[in-house]
Amino acid sequence: MIKKSFFILLLLGTIIFISPCNADEGDLSLGGSFGGVGLTGSGMGQYGSNGFGYGGYITYAPSNMFDLDINLVYSPHSNGANSANLFYGTIGLKTGFKFDQLSPFLTAGVGIYRNSIQLGGVSDSAAAFGFNVGGGMDIDLGKWFRMGLLVRFHPVFSKSISSGANGVDDLWDVLLRVGILFRTGTQGGWD
Repeated sequence: MIKKSFFILLLLGTIIFISPCNADEGDLSLGGSFGGVGLTGSGMGQYGSNGFGYGGYITYAPSNMFDLDINLVYSPHSNGANSANLFYGTIGLKTGFKFDQLSPFLTAGVGIYRNSIQLGGVSDSAAAFGFNVGGGMDIDLGKWFRMGLLVRFHPVFSKSISSGANGVDDLWDVLLRVGILFRTGTQGGWD
């Protein structure tokens, strides 16, 4: 019991006395992302499980406490004659700590997911809402460039389509992000 209480007090003290600062207020970053996207649901295996996704992102820091992160990703999947083309957009908040040019973070948000499928010669599509949770790290590469890694899990709601097959299922993504950083504030590394 004492060890558990000590750990809880240590964690609370760390959170209270070390204020999170993920970005400099007013910073804007935009760029491209690419990496693995996996379909995790049992019904999606007929379309192929893992695919290569690519897209873009915009990140804005309205305060020092969090970033607003908007992502669009397209990911084709295939398994023989069956295919799934997944397109999704997410909006979420990132919060973390900044250590010079390294910024580890946690993220959570909501998204809309659209999947166009071809199964046994029949085409169909579905759209669903969901949310995402994950984390990653951004690295400032000089004054104007940022690179990062984003890892998320996406639980998706309302998964079936009119034909009764799974239209959109839970998924994960691991995306490498490369972008341009526009510093509108006066703080930050590499100044």
